[in-house]
Amino acid sequence: MQCLTRLRVMPWTLFAVAAFVFLAPNIDFAPSLQWHDGQRLAQLVLLIVMLVTLTTPDVLHGIAGIWAELRSWIRIALAAVCVLGFTSSLLAPLPRWALLEWGLLLLLLTAALAVAANRRTLGDALSDHADPLLVLLFFATAAAYAVTTCSVYGAMLLVGSAYGQGFDIRELYTGFSNVRFFGHVQTMLLPFLLLPAMWWGTTRARRVLLWSVPAIWWMLAVGSGTRGTWAALLAGVIAAVIFGGNTGRLWAKWQVAGLGAGMLCYGAFVLGIPQLMDLPASYLHRAGDIISLSRREVLWETALVYAAQHPLLGVGPMHYAYWANEVAAHPHNAVLQWLAEWGVPAGLLLTGVWAAGGISLAAQVRRAAEQGDERARLFRVALLAALTGASAQAMVDGVLVMPVSQVLLALLAGWAIGMMPGAAGARVAGRGERLLLTLAVLFAAAAVVYGVAPEIGQLAERQQAFLAGRDPNTILLPRLWALGWIRP
Repeated sequence: MQCLTRLRVMPWTLFAVAAFVFLAPNIDFAPSLQWHDGQRLAQLVLLIVMLVTLTTPDVLHGIAGIWAELRSWIRIALAAVCVLGFTSSLLAPLPRWALLEWGLLLLLLTAALAVAANRRTLGDALSDHADPLLVLLFFATAAAYAVTTCSVYGAMLLVGSAYGQGFDIRELYTGFSNVRFFGHVQTMLLPFLLLPAMWWGTTRARRVLLWSVPAIWWMLAVGSGTRGTWAALLAGVIAAVIFGGNTGRLWAKWQVAGLGAGMLCYGAFVLGIPQLMDLPASYLHRAGDIISLSRREVLWETALVYAAQHPLLGVGPMHYAYWANEVAAHPHNAVLQWLAEWGVPAGLLLTGVWAAGGISLAAQVRRAAEQGDERARLFRVALLAALTGASAQAMVDGVLVMPVSQVLLALLAGWAIGMMPGAAGARVAGRGERLLLTLAVLFAAAAVVYGVAPEIGQLAERQQAFLAGRDPNTILLPRLWALGWIRP
């Protein structure tokens, strides 16, 4: 009986999210499809697993407890957004697709609340030493990716010339349909990757081992040409220095050292060795257009037009991808996406909730800047930097759209909520409130199933039909799937 009780309270949702985070950049879930589609399918499986865990009363009570602890205005705002988004979906040109986006985001919110509840459980069970587990997850994910990168690098140098192939830096960025999508992951993982060296680098061998992974990841950041990642990492460092006190400045110095190590690796391994071997090389340098918007101004203007034409309910969730353009299937700006697709009221409410969460986290980091264990302080600074960077990058890129970054955001946001001290005498969700939450989650799940069921077996065929007769260099513009445009 005691064993069954322990099984019920295990953080199963967190285990499932951790498995996805580790596997998604490193395993091709669907070799016959684009990486983006394989990761989306894996995300759907993750959400199914999460729903199964919700059948356990303890898990559901934990989520309801976290929900009840949120400020009353945040609960009201999220409930209003849920109603507004549902209404917008019903009135959209393609309700099935709109309800799919609505349901997916509601399930991701549920996942974040479940992670928060699991973090509370781990904190109680492990005497508040749960945070290093998240660091180890991120380090293991990065290490597995670094091994693949080194393998590809060695193959290009050793056998590439035998097959008439030169050195192409794009080949180092495996696991994603676009280098920028990997950049989203770098923004959220790099703030944590030097923590193991800071905590456990007690011998020379350990320091070399623990520095090698972040050095490779910084090298990839330098070589990616992903300006959104550079700006996001800078925003994270600024937030750490402003709110983290001496701990934030110490963390920032280590990040600068990591950048230096990455630049040295880039100069030696990416620029130097291929030249010494006289290999033809291809790079992703962006110095020539570092201040250009890469046609984002077109996307932003279109989103503003949609918001002005449909101010109350927007054009419908995911419906930026309904009217095709030649640039992208989403506006590359989270706030404009909410305003255009969900309407001005819902967009402003979502922006306010996200901003309030960031302010609360920054305030907690500042209050605890010189208190408690140094490891805990460093972790909080890294978490603040990761979420600040992701928020900044969401203003210029599709962080809220891509499957891996969506799950990472749910994980980090949920972890931040879970590590906040619980309010003394906090209200408890009543039976009616728990019932409403359960019904909302089940309805969101039904909307997702209804939305994806006609699509899953036709992904490759739809892509082939879209590309037929088009220029061979035509690229797919992702949204839910790699082929982002939605059709009946």
